[in-house]
Order: sequence, then C-alpha cells, then structure tokens
Amino acid sequence: MRCKKKWCFLIVAIAVFMFLGSFNFVKAEEVYEDKGVELNVHSKKSWTVKFNNVVDSNTITAENIFVLNENGGKVPVELQIGSEGKTVIVTPLKSYDYEKKYKIILKDGIKSKAGKKLIKSAKLDFTIRNKEDEYKSYTVCIDPGHGGEDSGYVSPYGLKEKSINLSVALKVGKMLEEKGINVIYTRKDDDIPWNSNEDLNYRIGMANNNNADYFVSIHCNYSDNPSENGIETYYRNWDPISQSLGKAIQDEVINNTQGRNRGIKPALSEQEILLGTKAHAIMVNLGFMSNAQETNILADSDFQYNAALGITRGILNSLNLSDNTKQKPTISSIKNISETISTGSSYTLPTFVQATMSDGSVRKVGVIWNNKNVNTNTAGTYTYKGKVAGYPQQVMLTLNVRGYSINSNVVTIDPGHGMGRDTGAVGGVVEDEVALKVGLKVGSILESHGVDVIYTRKTDQRSNGMSVNESLQKRVDVSNAAGARYFVSIHCNSFGNAYANGTETLYNVGNAESKKLALAIQNNIIKEVGTYDRGLKDGNWLYLVNNSKATATVLTELGFVTNSSDVAKLKSDAYLDKYARAIANGILKTMGKI
Repeated sequence: MRCKKKWCFLIVAIAVFMFLGSFNFVKAEEVYEDKGVELNVHSKKSWTVKFNNVVDSNTITAENIFVLNENGGKVPVELQIGSEGKTVIVTPLKSYDYEKKYKIILKDGIKSKAGKKLIKSAKLDFTIRNKEDEYKSYTVCIDPGHGGEDSGYVSPYGLKEKSINLSVALKVGKMLEEKGINVIYTRKDDDIPWNSNEDLNYRIGMANNNNADYFVSIHCNYSDNPSENGIETYYRNWDPISQSLGKAIQDEVINNTQGRNRGIKPALSEQEILLGTKAHAIMVNLGFMSNAQETNILADSDFQYNAALGITRGILNSLNLSDNTKQKPTISSIKNISETISTGSSYTLPTFVQATMSDGSVRKVGVIWNNKNVNTNTAGTYTYKGKVAGYPQQVMLTLNVRGYSINSNVVTIDPGHGMGRDTGAVGGVVEDEVALKVGLKVGSILESHGVDVIYTRKTDQRSNGMSVNESLQKRVDVSNAAGARYFVSIHCNSFGNAYANGTETLYNVGNAESKKLALAIQNNIIKEVGTYDRGLKDGNWLYLVNNSKATATVLTELGFVTNSSDVAKLKSDAYLDKYARAIANGILKTMGKI
C-alpha cells in the first residue's frame, strides 16, 4: 500500500499484516472499518500498532484505543508509546480468557503530532486460543541440582540432597508433561556424562539450546545453624517475570506443604545457574538438610509429591506471563563497564548488564564473570571477563582501585533513599522524591559556583533490587571513589505523632569540620525556609558517617512528611528552591567560596 502525505498504520500480530487507514483533516465517520480476524491468539498478547509518523501522546488514551470483550465491556489494558513515538503497544493488565472473542478498537480521535487524524475508526477482531494449545507451545527446563559425584548437601543421617532434588524434579516434569508442556531435564537420573568443571555450562546449555521459556532449578538448603528451617525461592531481580514466577511457585509450595515461608529473594551472585539462561529462571530451596527434623520431612514421599505439585501449579499459573508467540529480539551490543573505587571499598560484581537488543530496546541480561574474587585492598586496575547467554562476545569490566585522597573541590550530594527496597518515608509526600528534587537543585547551584559535584543518584532507582545496606554502601563507594571533601545526605523525617515538625541536621560528633558544615546548613534552612529549629543531632550511629571517608559528612532532615505544615512546604516548588539554596549556601560558606 502506498501512503502519500497521509498517515498509515499497521498492527503487528502473530503474522504482520497491514491495518489500513489514513489521517487527514476530514471528520471521521461513525462506522468502524473492519480489519479482519486473528485466530488462536496468545492469552497475554500485546498488540503493537505502528504509525508512519510520530503520534500526539495526548490522544493515546483509553477513549481512543481500547479492547472490548464479547459482552462489549472494556478490558483493562496498558497503553505504551514506543521510544521512537511511532508505535503504541496495547497490553492486557491480566490475561485474556481462553477461547473468548475480543476486538481492539482505534478511534478517529488519534492524531499525529502534526494534528492529522484518522478518516475512519477501525477495529480488529481476535480470538484467544484454548488452554491446551497454549500449554503445548511452552518449553520448561527442570534442573535437579547436583548429581553424580556431586551429592550436594548431606544430612547428619546421610541423606543426600541430589536424591531429593531428582525425586521432586521428575514428579514436576511428569505433571507438566501430562498437561502437554514440553519438558527438558538437565538430568533424569544420577548418571551424569559431564565433569564438575562442565556442570554449569551443561545445565545452562540444555535450557538455551532448547529455547526454554522457563528454567526451574530445584535444590535444598544448608546452614551452620541446625535450627534454620523453611522454604525459599530465588529469582532474577532484573527480570519481573522471573520474580512473578518465583512468587507463584513459592506460594503454591507453601500452600501444598505447609512449610515455613522464608519468602522470595533476589538471586545471589554465586547462584550462577540463574544468571546464564535466556529463559526466565528461578531456584526453589525446599528445606534445610542441616536441620534433623526438616531432613525427615524432605525424605518423606508425601512431602516430595506435595512440593512437586506446588512447583507445577506455580509454573502453570505463570505460563502466560510470557507471550512466546512473539519473535524474541537478540542482543545487538553490550557496552563494556568501567568502575572506579577507592582502596578498602566494598565492591560486588554486577549480576546483570544493560544490553541493546535487535529491536532497539534496552534490556537487563544476566552475566557470569570469569573471576568472582574482588580484592580492593590493593590499588591497581583489574579486568573481569563476563559471559552473557545469546551474545558471542565477552563483556569486559575494568575496575580501577585507587589509593584514597581528598579532593578539596568535590562535594557528594546524596538524595536519600530511592534505591532498590530503600524507599524512605511516605506521608503527605514521598521522601525519596523530595530528596531527589532538592538534591539536584543543590548540585546545580554548587556547580554554578565551580564545585565538582558527585551525585549518589540522579534518578529513581527503586527497581534495581538493592537491599538497604547495599544501597548505603553504594552511596559511600561513589563518594569515596571521587575523594569527596564533603558528603551531604538529604532526607525527610516522619513520626507517629503528626505534631512533630521541623528541621534537624545530624553530623559526626567529634569532627569539627562536620559540625561547622552541619551548623551552616541548619541555620540557613531555618532562616530561608522558616521551619522549626530542631537543632543539630548526634549522627555517629549513621552508616554513612561511619563509612564515608569525606572530611565532613552530614545528614539533613528537611521536615516531617507526617506534619501538614511541613508537607505544605515540601510540596511547594518555591519552598524546595529555598531548601536547596539554603543547603548549597551552607556548603559554599563552609568551603570558603562565599
């Protein structure tokens, strides 16, 4: 079809076809232009509508693009505009019902950025496949941990982990196969054809070479504490489907076994089996081999059956999280990484890297490093080589470990919280959002006075999976690597009593420079913003104070998110400017720049 000076679009379905239509200034008719029927559609199908011009984002609304069910009711969907502005992705918030009919509607209210609109509204009908057909389209790789000469953990009574893992895995596989799912096993018995050096690559290769959609590794746990007990599941913290799969399996296993629920947890760097697969991967630990009572439970055939049933149900409940009818993009490139830290700093090799995909998107992908030992006690340059599934080249990480020295013109601005699970206080405002706004404003003022500013974060990083302690250490590492003279952390306070209000600044008691900086910031805020003066406080208990190598480290609590008067200021852009100006001037005064 040729389109001259008119706006055309198509919908990407199971097979690509033209969704005819054009845009101009002519008023649209009320009837829908019928674009045909798509059969046997995946229950989690995302439709991608492609335009030949940039769309007006204000017209991409639930009134102009929507999905109707058989009864004419609207189906809740998410509308996402592509990065180039010429596509709209329509994704159901929950799965479509099997064997039901739906239609996607595009109304004439959609406009291009130039103001042109559709001549005629259009619709596409589609029917969802049945459950059995959908099951048959999936491949699940079941990985019974250990095997052969590798017994895994051994109980005080000689029970071997490898035997439990295999018994449960075979039961899971059989249940899935009965549902028509294609099952791949990394092993089906105790006769392993590979040696210990090949173990990881073989298991990962089994999943990747068979294009598995899901990878489920079955293990047992161990602890030096013989009373530790319970069931836990690890997931890839950069992969939301992995997390949902992990939760579904964990919940079902607990429900079926009544075991102690230790919850789901982000994968550890040493759990490389979860880092190397292209499939969405999880690892379930069924119990502790080091606990005598739990070992007896693990050995029980009823427990093993119920655990297998829980794992199976969790997998079945999660299958349609991934639309395997879509062609999966391949990795086009991965940038090498360079990090600089100071001697003695804590550093952990990343479990994932950012990859640019063949469709132009950027995704997080797991990486396995050739050397897992990181020694930061000695200055030098260290190189690590990483392997990513589906990418033929090595990923290089260069770690520069420098001896520590203070740079008198460097100031670290730390917008509190906002990393991983460290979200901060929530009340009339959200702490990490206020801290970021003020922190960026403070940095901008300092930079205008010639100060070299280091930010611990410049964006919301709540999706990166860090624990609170990990996020605190990351902030310290960023500052220490830069040799910052001052470390200024910006926060908000909260309290159960809504009357609590005002500003306070914590500092390193016994450090004259820290007290001088804290006093300058505190006094400026009280004068500039007019909050209640709660004074200076002992901050020697703070992680940042104890681990930052800056000459002076302070933490300022701007106000209380639980107090209406303080919240009114924290919500106001004008007052946020005042907070920032007060903090920046306090820093500049202490540095002798004003």
